[in-house]
Amino acid sequence: TVLKYEGNEWARIWKEKLVEHKWDIENALLFGNQSSTYGTTQGAVDFISTYGNSFSLALASKSQDSFLDDMSALLDPRYNNANSTVFFCSTAVYNWLHKLSGYFANNVGMIKPGASSPDNSGNSYGRADMSMVGKKKVLGLDVTTISTIYGDMNVVRNVHLDGTDVKMLAINMKYCAYRPLVGNGINRDTGIYVGVQTLENSGVDRRVDQILTEAGMEWCCPETHAIWS
Repeated sequence: TVLKYEGNEWARIWKEKLVEHKWDIENALLFGNQSSTYGTTQGAVDFISTYGNSFSLALASKSQDSFLDDMSALLDPRYNNANSTVFFCSTAVYNWLHKLSGYFANNVGMIKPGASSPDNSGNSYGRADMSMVGKKKVLGLDVTTISTIYGDMNVVRNVHLDGTDVKMLAINMKYCAYRPLVGNGINRDTGIYVGVQTLENSGVDRRVDQILTEAGMEWCCPETHAIWS
C-alpha cells in the first residue's frame, strides 16, 4: 500500500531502526562501563575520567586564558598533537567555542598607539589566540576548525553529551580503535538477521528481524585524551 506521507512504510521503519541502533552503539562507546561478567568494554567517559586529563568547564566563568591553559596541558608536543584530536562537545559548549573564536576583539591583534609591540601588559587591544578558520565534513559530520596557539582544534557537536555532566571530550583518534568481536573466522560486527520470528516459528502473524552488533572500543595512551566537566 502506498501511503500519503511515507510511500513505503516498511522502508521508513527500517531506516528508523537503523538510526536507533547507531544511537545505541554510540551511547555504549561513550558511556559504557567495563565488565568482565558481561564481557563489555570501557567507554570513552569512564576511561578518560579515570586515567586521562580532567578539566573543569563552567561556561559562566571560564575564560579564554584558562581554556588555553587546559590546551597547553593536553597538547604537550612531547606526546600529543592537535591534528589527530577531535573535540566532541555538547551544544552549549559548541556555541561557547564559536562565540569565543568569533569575537573580533579576541582574534585580531591591534597594537595601541605608541606601543612597540603587543603583550599582556595592556599594549594591545586583542590577541590572536583563537579564531575559527574553516569548516569541513568528515564521515558526514560537520567539523569546525578553530585555530589556537597550540594547533588547530577539530570541533564536533555531539548531542549525546547534552544533559550530561560531560561538557567536552578530547579524543586522540590515533590512540583508540573500534573493535568488533572476531573469533573462529566469524565477524560479529553489525549484522542483520531476517525472520528471527515468523508466523511459522512463533504462531503469531508477524515478522521480526534483528540488528545485532558485538563490538567495543580499545583505548591506550590516556595522557592524549581529556574530559571537561
